[in-house]
Amino acid sequence: MPTATHAVRWNSARTDDNEAVRIDRTAKVTTVRAGVALAAVVVSPVLLVAGAHLRSRYLRWIYRDGAPALVDREHRQVSFHYFAVTSTVVDWLCTPSSVLASRVRRLRCAQGRRSEH
Repeated sequence: MPTATHAVRWNSARTDDNEAVRIDRTAKVTTVRAGVALAAVVVSPVLLVAGAHLRSRYLRWIYRDGAPALVDREHRQVSFHYFAVTSTVVDWLCTPSSVLASRVRRLRCAQGRRSEH
């Protein structure tokens, strides 16, 4: 797993829909992490309102059958999706909508049980 001391360089051979990076000494991994955090802050209004739904769909797409691995140790490649999935900022911004979604689900479930009696 890459640490902050590793570096990232654009991989010239891109695969399907997965933009991969190769670990070597050209740029810091922290730069990629900062880019993901900055992107999350830019789209924060959307994440605050609909983050739970978007994140669950994104995770289903990332972990679908036949999808490339987030971390390819054999070729020393790390997908940008890895940084988006493990981003604490993205997780914080998706929390309000996930809490709201779980409360709505509980309310609907409780109403459904009442109507059955």
